[in-house]
Amino acid sequence: MIGRFSPPGRPLAALARPLLAVAAAAAVGGATAQAVQGGALFSPVAAGALTDPARLLRPAADVTLTPSAPVRLLTVVVPSTESAAQISRRYGVDMAAVRLLASARGTRHAQVSLAPASRERAPLWPRSVQPYRVRAGDTLAGIAARHGMRIVDVLGVNLERRSLDRVQIGEVLHLPTQERGVLIRIKAGQSALSLIAGYGADLAATARANGVLPTDMRIGDALLLPGVTAAGFQQQLLAQRVAEQRAAVAYDQQRRYERFLAQKQAQRRREQVAAVARQVQYERFLAWQQSAERQARIRAYEAQERFEAAQAAARQRAQEAARLAAARPPSPARAEGRATVQRASTGAVRLAWPMRTFRITSRYAERDIEFHRQVFHGGVDLAAPYGTPIYAATDGEVSRSGYGDYGLNVFVESGSSTLVYGHMSRTAVVAGQRVSQGQLLGYVGCSGICTGPHLHFEVRLDGRTVDPLALLP
Repeated sequence: MIGRFSPPGRPLAALARPLLAVAAAAAVGGATAQAVQGGALFSPVAAGALTDPARLLRPAADVTLTPSAPVRLLTVVVPSTESAAQISRRYGVDMAAVRLLASARGTRHAQVSLAPASRERAPLWPRSVQPYRVRAGDTLAGIAARHGMRIVDVLGVNLERRSLDRVQIGEVLHLPTQERGVLIRIKAGQSALSLIAGYGADLAATARANGVLPTDMRIGDALLLPGVTAAGFQQQLLAQRVAEQRAAVAYDQQRRYERFLAQKQAQRRREQVAAVARQVQYERFLAWQQSAERQARIRAYEAQERFEAAQAAARQRAQEAARLAAARPPSPARAEGRATVQRASTGAVRLAWPMRTFRITSRYAERDIEFHRQVFHGGVDLAAPYGTPIYAATDGEVSRSGYGDYGLNVFVESGSSTLVYGHMSRTAVVAGQRVSQGQLLGYVGCSGICTGPHLHFEVRLDGRTVDPLALLP
């Protein structure tokens, strides 16, 4: 609640008694009432004119206008004790515009003739309240301090404000330049006297502050009530500020919590995607374990291990035979057939490197590139410059010479073994030709599926690939 209020049962007529008394004294004694801000509050009258004291509250009209539009009638219900003068003051009309009707049970109806819109004058505004246009950097507290007043004084003449903090550049505020108080618009059903009584303001001070008699004010006029503070309104805005601050804190906390939930949800989605990927990979592994490819690879590894074990045993037997032979004096017959006996007893066939200079880039069964991960690598890759000569690793017969499994390649059959020379740039032999160890077969290239110039050298025993490095010196 803004300002001070009079007790609810206080009649408005009691507020008018001081004015009536002053007017009566002025009429009897011939004295003139003091001026309010340069204008006469009352005019001297004769003693015989006091037959209707209510007429002293309103000066005589200078011009009487005849309404050009139909008069608007307002029917109201009032206490039966209320007079026509009180009703006219409440609604800001002449007493002649009030017609009292029949009363019943302590109330009565009254008809009030309201002036048409064409007779309405411009709303009154107290001169001491001046407009102020907000500039950049202004705050409500800064504006009040700059003009030597409190925030509550600024709020008293700006009751339409909704915030203590938010002011917009170009916004117009009202500032009291003299009296401090509350600025109120008179609404329908109200009068200046009823508002003065309701807020407990001083009648004479209000007349001075507004520069007009309260009885001359109508609906829509701005009434400044000096001495009344808008402390209640300020407390309301302070409570609203606290509520907005709490709401902002709660909103910020809610936003952070929602971001946290979104991050947790995104993390759960990532974990689910990773779990699905791991499951798919595991299922592929299980499927690969039972695949024919893995079984064939296992058989190839086992065959390679058996072959390497046989080779190791043969070498060991050869070394043992050589040791025993060295311990016995050689006879001419034995010396003559030593090489043949050793070769027949071991069954080992040593290979020669197919090139003089090279670099091993991929070993047997190695999964170093994407193609080797898709297709089993059954040989070794020997990298060398383009055009490097390639020689036969052992004696044999050329079974194929031309484009085949490894681009331009040469296949050499030697007993139960097949030697493959792949990715050549050019061959030097033809199919059906007999070659001996060290004979030129072709030149290094990059034909077929190839990542760079190299020789794919592959050894097959009984149709199965083995590691060539186990057979090379």
